[in-house]
Amino acid sequence: MSRFRTIMNQSPAIVISVIALTFSLGGGAGYAASVAAKASPPKITWHALSLKNGWKAAAAAYHTGKPEYTVSNSIVYLTGVASRANQSAPLGELGLLPKSARPKHDLWFTAFNYAGGGESSIEVGSNGQVVVLGNGGDENFFTSLAGIEFPLGS
Repeated sequence: MSRFRTIMNQSPAIVISVIALTFSLGGGAGYAASVAAKASPPKITWHALSLKNGWKAAAAAYHTGKPEYTVSNSIVYLTGVASRANQSAPLGELGLLPKSARPKHDLWFTAFNYAGGGESSIEVGSNGQVVVLGNGGDENFFTSLAGIEFPLGS
């Protein structure tokens, strides 16, 4: 304590500066916390993806969501799992995105499917078509749209 008094006696400007800095940092942190606490997250509304060619939402037994899309902060998000009863049907258009959620260019994404060794991809076309591509795995049985996201205008 005696050292602190010695410093305070020798240089009151230093002590005043340190105290002012402490209060200004504390006040700024408190203000930032109060502003952050008042901000609410944006409300996200999911919309059903218009399914085509016999594709349907995967069975509830798999505990997966229905194929849906949303646009939040100019990012398009897809989610859910689709399947078809006709396993031998050729792959193709799974669904159609509305004009408000379409990319400017064709985009390709890796997709999860039911097959252990199969690979599949999803093409999201500038025309809104969501197309399943694969190599003969179980894409028709179970194809996930989870994790597909892209900026509008991409």
